[in-house]
Amino acid sequence: MPHIIALDDHHLTHIPADMLISTLQSMSIRKNRLSSLPEALWELPQLRLLSVGDNQITDISPKIGRLKTLTHLFIDTNPLTTIPATIGELIHLHTLDIAHCRLTDMPASLQNLTQMAFFYASDNAFTACPEWIGALLSLTYFGMTDNALRDLPPTIGDLANLVELRLYRNHITYLPHTIGQLTRLREFYLHDNALVELPNTIGNMTDLRILDLRNNALITVPETIGALSNLLYLDLRGNRLNHLPDSIADLPHLQKLDVRWNGFIQKSPEMLRLEAQGCLVYI
Repeated sequence: MPHIIALDDHHLTHIPADMLISTLQSMSIRKNRLSSLPEALWELPQLRLLSVGDNQITDISPKIGRLKTLTHLFIDTNPLTTIPATIGELIHLHTLDIAHCRLTDMPASLQNLTQMAFFYASDNAFTACPEWIGALLSLTYFGMTDNALRDLPPTIGDLANLVELRLYRNHITYLPHTIGQLTRLREFYLHDNALVELPNTIGNMTDLRILDLRNNALITVPETIGALSNLLYLDLRGNRLNHLPDSIADLPHLQKLDVRWNGFIQKSPEMLRLEAQGCLVYI
């Protein structure tokens, strides 16, 4: 039977040495009072899950790269300003959570984590999404919200398996045309940015169910929006729109369209057509 430690929220200030036995496979010590991690932790040959989030840890040893069996790593919600490049040696990682820290950069070695499916990097101090992000071909979820991103690299379009992308509360003004290559994406959250337009290629993202664009600076929506045949929810609140493309009425499965806090004073013919199909329209 695998050896598991689960001691979340136990007011611990250190990890007792006798816990760190060679058969340990999973350790979760979240929401404690840890300020450092013991050296013995990096010598566990079977550890698959390590969760030390929501502590006061200021440094992660480069020796973390020795944990070759690790598949899930949660070091989020700590006052970390850097993470070691050796995390990129954990090539079996499935999930990496570095959110809610104080990071300004990520080591390029993370591009080696090609088996990773879930990557959480929200609420840090990143000013750019790295070019190498496109190397993470197994990603299905990527979150980089609540940072200071101004744009996205074209390589974002290489994430062909992405299902959910969260980039809200940044300073993004434009999306690269390659965003249309994310044809498996189902949920795209971009609210509270500074988008002034959308690329025509957004119409290629035909698996989208949710598109959240509220609180941006959009003055138009491209005609290609009408190609999003699986779209269920379109949020355009708080932009600078005073008209919508005719094609928006072609969205066969749209259940909710929200255009409040724009320039609309009455429902357009396109909105009325959507309502006739059973879509809720809010102006």
